[in-house]
Amino acid sequence: TKNPPHRPYTLLPMNSKGIILGEIILGFELEFSIDGSTLAVGGYDLVRDFGFVKVYDVRELFYVDCTVEKPEKIGNGFCDVNEPYYSEECGYDGGDCVLPVPVEGYDNCMVAEPAFIGNGFCYVDGVLPFSSEQCGFDGGDCPIPSPVEGYPNCLVSFPERIADGTCLDSLPYNSYECGFDGGDCLPPEFAQTFTL
Repeated sequence: TKNPPHRPYTLLPMNSKGIILGEIILGFELEFSIDGSTLAVGGYDLVRDFGFVKVYDVRELFYVDCTVEKPEKIGNGFCDVNEPYYSEECGYDGGDCVLPVPVEGYDNCMVAEPAFIGNGFCYVDGVLPFSSEQCGFDGGDCPIPSPVEGYPNCLVSFPERIADGTCLDSLPYNSYECGFDGGDCLPPEFAQTFTL
């Protein structure tokens, strides 16, 4: 999937200079290398009376392959078990969620809460990974996804949820293929101009 038009890049810290943290570090500075692979953190420690620079590998600090509508939800202390937040690329919601476990009886179906599969309820309007072919469309609890009129590559369990006025911020609904939930998940200034 692609990021929404109003947020084309994964959010990373911007360069900043002159920030005082408490009264200990003066001139705190963040700088990326030209290719963006390393982040240098520097400053001056007033308590110890010396300057410092520490260099980090960006891939170890950020989920650079994680592209979501609301990056502030990653690592916020609350587990969001819906894709794309609950994915390897996003560190299983930045470590907020337990790692996925295999679901007995379904090859290649791995979810945080296996008890939700086949419990008689379609989990959260049929979002991934629960309502996937690998998980038997939530163990038979969710309708098999069908196409949405006007979005030829959008297959969801509940087509009526597309463009219903409420943003369903989970895949497959909030995706490029589904017009970011038929425009429900786009800011108003983009919702009226976005087309596939």
